[in-house]
Amino acid sequence: MIKDQCNNCRKNGTENCTQDIVYNNTSCEQYIKKIDLSKSTQAQENLSIQGETSAGETNSSSYIAESDNKSFLASLFSFKGRTRRTRYWLINIFTALFFVPANIEGDYMSDGVAIFTLLIFIPAFWILLANAVKRFHDMGRSGWYYLFSIIPIINIGVGIYLGFFKGEECDNKYGPNPY
Repeated sequence: MIKDQCNNCRKNGTENCTQDIVYNNTSCEQYIKKIDLSKSTQAQENLSIQGETSAGETNSSSYIAESDNKSFLASLFSFKGRTRRTRYWLINIFTALFFVPANIEGDYMSDGVAIFTLLIFIPAFWILLANAVKRFHDMGRSGWYYLFSIIPIINIGVGIYLGFFKGEECDNKYGPNPY
């Protein structure tokens, strides 16, 4: 609702939004700033049009992409924030691929595969745990709910809940909306 109104203000050439609408603890004016900052090319165009860029600022798209990559790698091991269903599934599948050699060789596993599996187990477990906690955060729940996955039969319900239920569409106490 507020996004459409802010886009209408922008189409009509109004720089300062005069509407007193507050949605999800965010005023219309603040929402416009969020939209501008989330789209790097549009934010760069706005800064260059307004003449607010100084000689010391960097506006290159490679800098933005590099900071996104760092945040992705750091977020793999972090329990803070929220994650989408798509990212949840991709991380789970990619992490499971590391264990394919051990599953193929089974009981007659070579020493190299056994060492690789042992070395990769702890970081992979940490990534999967952090991923599940962030998925609970996306649905507005505490990460401690993941302890229910220890209980047999209930763990199937937890897996279905994490993998198929949509998260909250608004910002919550765990972070901004990742959608």
